[in-house]
Order: sequence, then C-alpha cells, then structure tokens
Amino acid sequence: MILLTHEQRQRLERVMDRARRDRAYFAKVFFGLDLSPKQVQALELGGRVQVKVAGRRFGKSTITLVDVVHQLVTHRRHVWYVTAPSIDQAKIYFTELEQRAGQNPLLARLLKGPIKWSPFPEATFITGSQLLGRSTARDGVYLRGKGANGVAITEAAFVKDKVYQDVIRAMVLDRKGSLRLETTPNGMNYVYTLYQQGLEDPTGYYRSFHATIYDNPRIDADDIERTRREVPELVWRTEFLAEFVEDNTAVFPWSLLVELFDDYAPASGPKNGHRYTIGVDLAKYQDYTVILVLDVTKPPYRLAEWHRYQGRLYADVIAHVNELQAKYNARVLLDATGVGEPVAEQIRNCEAFVFSERARAELVSNLVVLAQQKKLRLPASWTALRDELRYFRNVRHGQRVKPEATGGYHDDTVMALALACWPLKAGREPLPESVRSLFRGASLV
Repeated sequence: MILLTHEQRQRLERVMDRARRDRAYFAKVFFGLDLSPKQVQALELGGRVQVKVAGRRFGKSTITLVDVVHQLVTHRRHVWYVTAPSIDQAKIYFTELEQRAGQNPLLARLLKGPIKWSPFPEATFITGSQLLGRSTARDGVYLRGKGANGVAITEAAFVKDKVYQDVIRAMVLDRKGSLRLETTPNGMNYVYTLYQQGLEDPTGYYRSFHATIYDNPRIDADDIERTRREVPELVWRTEFLAEFVEDNTAVFPWSLLVELFDDYAPASGPKNGHRYTIGVDLAKYQDYTVILVLDVTKPPYRLAEWHRYQGRLYADVIAHVNELQAKYNARVLLDATGVGEPVAEQIRNCEAFVFSERARAELVSNLVVLAQQKKLRLPASWTALRDELRYFRNVRHGQRVKPEATGGYHDDTVMALALACWPLKAGREPLPESVRSLFRGASLV
C-alpha cells in the first residue's frame, strides 16, 4: 500500500469525488483512457445483467475492467469475481490492472499492496473491496458456493450454459449483485438469449450493447478494409462484426465445443505407465507446423504438450519431433502428403499418413466421434485450437462435401489433433447417425 501525504490524500479525494459520478472521467484519470462516444456508452450501460457483444479490437475487456474497478473503489468491502473458460484468460484483467497501475500513480494508490497471483489472482483495494479471478473449469467447481456483489465473465460465449445458469447466476442473488458479460458471439447459446432479453427489456434489468470493429475510431479505415478482404466471410461476420451467425455446416458445433474444452496446463513430462501418441501436421507455404502430444492411457484423453510455429526448417522440425518421440516413447503419425514423406522417413516410430479425400474424412469423423463420446479434453487456454475447430466446416465442392477450414483459415491444429487421435480408432465402430449426417455427400458415406 502506498502511504500518502496529507496533500496527496486531499487531491485523491477531490478526484474521486468527481470520478464516483463520472465513469468516463474515472477511465481518463486513473487508466489514461480517452474513450470514444461508443466506448463511453458501453461503460455507462447499467443494468443488473449487462451483455456486451463486440468485435475484435473494440476494447470490451478494458472497458469492463474499468467498470469493475470503479465499482470496487466506490463501494466498501465489495467482492467481485472475474471468470473465464481458463484461468489464463481471467488473468488478462489482472495483468492489465497491474500494468496500468505501474504507469499511473493515482491508480496505484487505489490498490492495497501488489496483486497476488497464486494460487489464484487477487487484487485488494483501499476500500477493502476485492477482485478475485477464477476459471469456469470442471463445471464451475472453483465458483460454487461463492457469494459476490458482481461477476465479470470474459469470453462469456465460451462458458457452458449450465455453468452460467447453475453456478454464476446464483453467486449474486443474495447480494442483489450485478453480472457483466463481454464476448464475441459463439452460437445461439445463453449469451444470445440474454442479449435478446437486453434488447427487449423495458425495466432496464437486462441491458445489451453491440459494437463492431468500425466503432473503434482509432483503427485506420484502410486497415479495416484490408482485413475484411483477407479473412473469410464467416470469420469477418463473427469476430469483427460480432454477429450471431447460425451455420449448420460446422463439423464441431458450439454445443459440442463448449463441452470439449477444460482448463488445464501442459503436463510437466511423461508419467510412468502412460501411453502417448504424437500428431504432426507440417507447414506448407504459409501454414503452421503443429505438433501435439496426446496422453491416450485412458479417456478422457488430454494433450500433454503442444507446439505451433512457422518458419522452421524441416531439419529443425525433424529434430524436435524425434526429441518428443524419445521423451514420451510415443507413436508418431505425420501428414506425409507432398513433402512429408521424406520427413517421415527421418522420424523414429513414425507412420506416414498420406491424405486422400476418403482418408481425411475418416480422420475427421474419428475425431468427431471421440468428441461426441466425451473422450477428449482440450485446453481452454489454447484459443488457436478452439478457433480452428470453430471454423472447420463441411464445404461443398460441386456434388461433394469436404470437411475443411473455412476459406482463408487454417486447420493445422485440427489435423494434428486428428492424427494424434487416429490410433484410438473410434471411427472403426459404426458411426452414429448424428455423425454420419455431418458427412452426408462426402466420400466417407
């Protein structure tokens, strides 16, 4: 805690007197932010349950952080939680708070000591109020039974419906607390329902806010237009325009993905008695090389280690994969299509997998079955994998349907995961009708 002189205390009190009434002023003085009119609208949204749906680079997380800190420094002994699918995502709030406090003495004076990071992030303010970080992992076990004056949910659309309904919603009831949801869209889930309620609620209990990348005046219009031309339409509409897009071509629909991800870190190394496989998807042109180590000892199968990079020479990739193969004594499955075959020949215990249309469809269907059977658990903090699965679609080419990345997107992590899962051979069993329908018209069926 920073000790203040009498003059400093008086100045802080004068500033806080205005800041209590004016959140935009609070953002400027304590966070150094000159907010745009649209951002001020988001900050002053109000309501007990507010839903901010916004495109990338609008600043929804920062605005929510300012709102939450304002609540904590204008009320005594209040408790707020910030939660997300992974603790790493929740820590983003605390990292920004720490950085801005390091740059702004006024904000630093509102904190009672440094931010605590272990076992969970925690910030205490001079009002006695606290901001606590938790993940929604394991169906909300780290939040169950907690009471709060407010909860901020970042990446809210990637939190399970039942965690919001059964756990988070109950946290604020006995204190008549508030909920702050901020996110980009992800299917027609509970966030969509609450967003619609906020648009239609005359009481103001539910409030909704929408913004696109165009609503940030600090981003150059030419950069926005170039981005629009570069990314697939589906990605543009979802990630940048923040539209709720209903799309029945998804191989991994949001209802499946939300059950697939959980919060865990890579293993510290191989465990005695455990079995591992390694899936390798090699970079071609501008793609990424992805190497996944999967613990296949028993379901649910989890990633033990993962790597994704660009620009490496194949000799370096070979050395890296051989190092991992020796470390985990693992079977390696590698995409040997094109340049992959000579690479596979230099890797120990390696099965070269040459993609044909049918082989690719079988790989993907095997992965879908394992996901539907809840035999996989993927790390929620690895958003590259999450987003590649989100934008992996059944794309029609004439009379044929092919499971692949939405045009212009990558599928390197998806295919590396599918390769690592192939020895599990879920696909050798008769496929459920729900899975067969995903590939109707493809060569697999």
